[in-house]
Amino acid sequence: MFRPFLLRVSRDFTIPRVTHQPSSLLAPSNRCHAGAFSHQAGSRHSVVTSLTKTCPSCGVVLPTALPVCPSCNYIARIHDSISYHDLLGLPYEPNPFVVDGAILKRRFLGAQRISHPDAWATKGESQRDVALHVSNTVNAAYKALLSPLHRIEYILQRNGFNTEETDQLEDLEFISEIMEVREEIETGDVERIRALEEDNNNKIREVHSVIERSVAEKNWEDAKAAAVRLKYLHGIADAIKQRLDNL
Repeated sequence: MFRPFLLRVSRDFTIPRVTHQPSSLLAPSNRCHAGAFSHQAGSRHSVVTSLTKTCPSCGVVLPTALPVCPSCNYIARIHDSISYHDLLGLPYEPNPFVVDGAILKRRFLGAQRISHPDAWATKGESQRDVALHVSNTVNAAYKALLSPLHRIEYILQRNGFNTEETDQLEDLEFISEIMEVREEIETGDVERIRALEEDNNNKIREVHSVIERSVAEKNWEDAKAAAVRLKYLHGIADAIKQRLDNL
């Protein structure tokens, strides 16, 4: 497996702390962070704070985990305290970072089918408004859980460890590697860039393993540090894709 050359940093050489929006050579991925995952419930309609398997209105078994019943047209807003995992019928314990992608997609499609505003077009305006809220929340849940980067940011947020633009990257060796790889992306040929892409993908998988272990141990400090590294590796992946598209 190809390993890029790491720039050695002497003891006397110092690099200023880097935030999530440093120079272009160090820029991480600009994909949305966990702060975008909040879904605020309105105050005009009833809001459920827990999910049930049966409809609270007519008593039939609900087709999804959502508070939506096609049998009697019952629908309710969803409180922020309900996790995205619960919303899509996925297990949060023992490790919320572990998500089966196929099941996630299937649950998402089922949830959207019964909550999409088009399915409530002939109902009253109040119900259509609630359907829009539920559908938007389902979309946000799917987006957050589909991407490992967004998923760990969401999990950290729920446990009081928000990822911020001011989070600092202090690993000098990792900083040097990011700088060198970005320079090589700009100057390398297709073969070289493909090699960098393979190596970066391997590093992303390694960080996923670190995050999974840290979340299982509820070691949120290590999980957050790994999330910062993952964001920078995604930045490399974005830069590689852009470079290949332009060649």
